[in-house]
Amino acid sequence: MRWSIRQQVLVPIVAIQTLTIAAITIASMALAARRTERQIVERLSGVVDALGGSNFPLTDGVLARMHSLSGARFVAYGSTGEPVAASDPGLAASAPALGAIPVRSQDRFDSLSKSPTLGVSGQDHFAALIGPRSTTSGAALLVLYPESSWRDARWESAQVPLILGAGALALMAAATTWIAHRISGRIHRLEHQVARIAEGDFRELALDPKPPRDEIDDLSRSINRMCAQLRQMSQTIRQSERTHMLAQLAAGMAHQLRNALTGARLSIQLHLKRCEDARTDTSMTVALRQLTLMEEQVRGLLTLSRLEERPHTSCDLVRLLHDVASLLQPTSEHARVAFRVGAGPPTATALADEPSLRAAVLNLALNAIEAAGPGGSVALELRNDGHTRVIEVTDTGPGPPAQLGETLFEPFVTGKPEGVGLGLALARHVALAHHGSVSWAREGSFTRFRLTLPGGSQESEAD
Repeated sequence: MRWSIRQQVLVPIVAIQTLTIAAITIASMALAARRTERQIVERLSGVVDALGGSNFPLTDGVLARMHSLSGARFVAYGSTGEPVAASDPGLAASAPALGAIPVRSQDRFDSLSKSPTLGVSGQDHFAALIGPRSTTSGAALLVLYPESSWRDARWESAQVPLILGAGALALMAAATTWIAHRISGRIHRLEHQVARIAEGDFRELALDPKPPRDEIDDLSRSINRMCAQLRQMSQTIRQSERTHMLAQLAAGMAHQLRNALTGARLSIQLHLKRCEDARTDTSMTVALRQLTLMEEQVRGLLTLSRLEERPHTSCDLVRLLHDVASLLQPTSEHARVAFRVGAGPPTATALADEPSLRAAVLNLALNAIEAAGPGGSVALELRNDGHTRVIEVTDTGPGPPAQLGETLFEPFVTGKPEGVGLGLALARHVALAHHGSVSWAREGSFTRFRLTLPGGSQESEAD
């Protein structure tokens, strides 16, 4: 049998509190009833003592006055044992003779509930026979207290504790139920959240605007932190899977392309050695530059596939940027894009794998040239920011689509109709491998990609 936390909390607490309040209420009712009975007895005892110490005759008027004061009924007996006076009209006629009363005579009235009962005038009474009295005032006095009046007085005195106990019990049950419902509701939300996590949904749980700072709130915040970490881990795993697939694809393509490019470049170089006229042909030089550019891109693919990992050495970034500009000059002229290298520091070094870093910068610059389009411009700039080296590629193109802003550096994500989506993924891979970062921003009519790297071991550069 499954017991919810609400039942486990609510049932024992309500049971304990119910028993406690019931016991307190019953005890209070008993004490109130006993106190009421004691007050009745004291009042009757006072009346009886007053009558017993008097020398005036007990007439109907005197007994009626005592009845109004005490609520009891009185019957006075003469020396012959017959009723001579009574507090109620007709009571003397219905009262039994003194010798027929099954009640022993006593000196004073001591108790009510322990007194024997006597039926008179069709009504049960607690009876007490006081006497014999003084010789001048009669033989005995029969005190009759209606049993119904005794029960009514006890019930009236017990009503207040009973009402208070019932009210306290109802209030306690309502408060306990509300608290248990609130706590179980919050736990039920956590249960649904954990079930969603088990199904792979790592969205955070919506917290209350003003939650009570307790263990459940701490658990909710911990679950939300776990969701954020799991979501990040899931994204990392998906990215790793895509990167692994990309690495396999890039490795196969890169090796095939590198072999073909090497053969083509060697053939052109051999042709230049054999034919003197070809040496003055600028188209052959352009062809060699294009082959060199393609080789750099293939090296980038190999770096992305992690099949070629070389140790990092001190790299002259100023020379690297001019090399990239030299490789891209024919491409930019063909695309009618103004390409320039900005005036930066005279020297700037970084510990890097130069071929992979050159491939990353090359891809950023190629993307900028394609984005700028005919009549546009691209600027390649380098600056020192303390111990950090920043390479910026700025173009006048329209920028990437807004919907690709957060996933722009992921593999196979591209806004170009014929794009593959590997250039920016290569740039980010190289930046992370060098403990740096790559980012982009739209600033007015310009799009700026920023590649940040730690500085080299030789810190003699001028900022």
